[in-house]
Amino acid sequence: MLDDKIEKTETITARIGKKTLDKLRSYAKSENTTINSAINQLLSHAVDWDVVAAKTGWVPIPKDVLISYFEKLDDSTIMDVAELSGKNVPRDLLLAMRGRFDVGEWISILRSRAKAAGFHFHEMPEDDFVMFIMKHDMGAKWSIYFQTYYDAAFKALGCDVDCSMTNNTVSYKLSRKDYDPEKL
Repeated sequence: MLDDKIEKTETITARIGKKTLDKLRSYAKSENTTINSAINQLLSHAVDWDVVAAKTGWVPIPKDVLISYFEKLDDSTIMDVAELSGKNVPRDLLLAMRGRFDVGEWISILRSRAKAAGFHFHEMPEDDFVMFIMKHDMGAKWSIYFQTYYDAAFKALGCDVDCSMTNNTVSYKLSRKDYDPEKL
């Protein structure tokens, strides 16, 4: 019996410039994967994130600039801004980027955003919960922001979340009743 999670594929033929193809081959080799898998990963990220992110207000800013701004803010200001943003921004982003306001799509956006930012994002399913760990390497003030933002965002989505942080990492734990990756 076929697994329902196996995505159907189609075969196409496309012309790719030699320089681009050479870069794709190099990328696939560095990721220890096939060129077909690399192309699928890159195209998936492009249509899930790159094509829509700028249209929904995301702008690329160098990390060192953001870190410098945040270092000048006190923790209370960071938390106030993060909580207000966390209550309001996810709904607009989800509707604009995915057409739905739900936890599964929010996790998908967080994955895509982490990848676009070069953050390490790891999902660890357990018996009763799923733990997400994001290593951002942007310092304690950013951890305060992310923890407060994610807490407010998940609560706006109607689910309980248990967030924790270190200077460069934020983790959040969701109950499987709110998010079960095996049921998606």
